[in-house]
Amino acid sequence: MNNLLRFIDKYQFVLLFLVLEIFSLWLLSNHTYYQKSKIENVARSISGYANFKIDNTRSYFRLKETNSVLSQENLKLRKQVAVLSAKVETLLETVADTIVDSLYLYSPAKIINNSTNKQYNYLTLNKGSNHGVETEMGVITNNGIVGIVAGVSPNYSTVISLLNIDLKISAKLKKSNHFGSLYWEGKNYKQVILSDIPQHVPISVGDTVTSSEFSSIFPENIPIGIINSFSSIGSNFHTIKVDLFRDFKELYNVWLVSNKHKEERKQLEGI
Repeated sequence: MNNLLRFIDKYQFVLLFLVLEIFSLWLLSNHTYYQKSKIENVARSISGYANFKIDNTRSYFRLKETNSVLSQENLKLRKQVAVLSAKVETLLETVADTIVDSLYLYSPAKIINNSTNKQYNYLTLNKGSNHGVETEMGVITNNGIVGIVAGVSPNYSTVISLLNIDLKISAKLKKSNHFGSLYWEGKNYKQVILSDIPQHVPISVGDTVTSSEFSSIFPENIPIGIINSFSSIGSNFHTIKVDLFRDFKELYNVWLVSNKHKEERKQLEGI
């Protein structure tokens, strides 16, 4: 205790300067929008760089697991390519001139930081504005929605996770196409809620839930999960618990999704 008091007495002016400096930065970042945005971009870049270095170390120790996952995904993609090739050959036999133009563009990214144990969870990706990343781009895997890009620096981007109580997306029942709002209630990281499905709509445990066509961010029919349970007591709508296909604690490789017509649609709809 005496040593601590002697230390404070010896460096009291230095400590006072550091406290005042930190307080000044706090005032500057919280009361000036321009300065706040600049500080946030610097902090995002520093945090992203640190997470990138940590992730490189982690990657080295899980190369075997990563190679196994990639091999499984490559096998699945090869099967999909084979099926699509067969369909294309069939179409070419009946259609003389077909113009194929995908509405969405995809680019790969890697998660270098992730949280699942908070109410407001975010992820960090190793791609930023230098790689064409913009805010409001979707982030998906081959079997699930991950979230939406919320902030971008030159080399990194932050993503508001599906496991964030502020995020709602449009989702639907695969077998009937009835749509509603999908959100996380902040409890089980493996489960989300689908609401606004009318009570008269027949549903069953085990039914599949996918993304709907009403989103300008995500493509339609991305698998999200299966119904675990549901109830409609005291309401005209079902409250449906959905078990996610993807374990958010095992996320690593993802896809960034960009809707080429998003701005046109937003202008037309007045958003």
